[in-house]
Amino acid sequence: MTDDRPHQTFEYRVVPAPRKGEKARGVRSGEARFALAMSRLFNRMGEEGWEYVRADTLPSEERVGLTGKEVRYHALLVFRRALAPPVPAPQVVRIEQPEAPLRLAAPPAEWAGFDDEEIGEAEVIEILAARAEPKLAAE
Repeated sequence: MTDDRPHQTFEYRVVPAPRKGEKARGVRSGEARFALAMSRLFNRMGEEGWEYVRADTLPSEERVGLTGKEVRYHALLVFRRALAPPVPAPQVVRIEQPEAPLRLAAPPAEWAGFDDEEIGEAEVIEILAARAEPKLAAE
């Protein structure tokens, strides 16, 4: 089953536009203060990876008093940023290998003499002690 719908590649964030400017040294006119407020907002959003898309003025019905309603217009700024592409699920690939014949290795040298005989514990200790004695004498 395939999904033919386009995948969303952006997420959006809508914030209210500043209503008044910000004070700063050397910024005197109302227009310059408002531009400063907008610049700071855009820079703050840009640091978080948001890209400016557009500004909209949209109506909103709001309550006034206890029972009244009034339509007010709000200036909104629309930003977007790219979403990480979806990570495809890893595909499991099975590699069929022919069964190799089981190969038995020769027993280690320290097991020589224990192959086919039934040996008691005392005999095992004697054999191991006899093997260890020449090493001690050589040292």
